[in-house]
Amino acid sequence: MAEKEKLSKEEKAAQNAVIKEIMADFGLEGVTKKRLIRFIGNNENWDTRMIGYRLKRALIAETYAAKKH
Repeated sequence: MAEKEKLSKEEKAAQNAVIKEIMADFGLEGVTKKRLIRFIGNNENWDTRMIGYRLKRALIAETYAAKKH
């Protein structure tokens, strides 16, 4: 089993700042959206532009999925 890398306080603070900035830009609230942004950020190496793109696509997909049910 692979071990998770421990983040330094500076890295964690930088990630939290990016998360807060993106949540403010998109007008999002809640822990679920924060987890989604953190997941996307880890996959995209914390590139703000790509996180915004992937998040926008995920929110659109979520909206369409909710309308179908």
